[in-house]
Amino acid sequence: MEDIALKGGHTTSDPRLDRLPEFDERSREYPIRALVTEQAPLRSRGWSCPAWLDQGKEGACVGFSWSHELAAYPVAVKGLDDEFARGVYKDAQKLDEWPGEDYSGTSVLAGAKAVAAKGYLDEYRWAFGVDDALRALGYQGPVVVGIPWYESMFQPRPSGLVEVTPGGGGGHAILVRGVSLKARLPGEGGPMAVVRLRNSWGRDWGVDGDCYIRVEDFDALLQAKGDCCVPVVRRDAPAPQADEAFLHETGEAT
Repeated sequence: MEDIALKGGHTTSDPRLDRLPEFDERSREYPIRALVTEQAPLRSRGWSCPAWLDQGKEGACVGFSWSHELAAYPVAVKGLDDEFARGVYKDAQKLDEWPGEDYSGTSVLAGAKAVAAKGYLDEYRWAFGVDDALRALGYQGPVVVGIPWYESMFQPRPSGLVEVTPGGGGGHAILVRGVSLKARLPGEGGPMAVVRLRNSWGRDWGVDGDCYIRVEDFDALLQAKGDCCVPVVRRDAPAPQADEAFLHETGEAT
């Protein structure tokens, strides 16, 4: 398959992968580290996401990743569907740095702006480095990341673990909804440190729509022009609810 041209000189080998990097230097004034300091110990935690959205064979991963974030605790917005996610995507295209809407793709930053404009989000911050991202997962809630998605990552192992080998693919926006520091995934040995992601390719993909990525691979993906957005102040959100089943699913709980 020939690469598909996107804005800004970017390309993708799969139309579902249309996240575009967009960095605003002003974002550095809003680090999550100001709220979750580096003195806070890393810890395992998962966040429930009772929604399985499916973008099909088209783009709009930014809209779907942000909609999964809205559906996850501690937000737990009810009744979100694929149409809502596509609406977030279209709104984000109006807010990103590229003029017009007659193109594929948009950015995680534009998605955050679109969700805020809809009234669901009053404040969001950024994780600059994997440790900050892990602390955000441990103490704040799920995060939305924009990362390279390589050809090796399309099909997880039976355990749900994704192999990260650079080459091919494109840019993907996806929800990270947990971190396990001592996971024992079936058939993988262990323990290992992993993050858990909810993809937007349907519930039949991976393990019930999810996959795992080793923390060291997650670090490498973030360093490869990745970004990590952390919702902080949500409107009308219930009290934070941890996913108690998460540690059992990863084999960490005793």
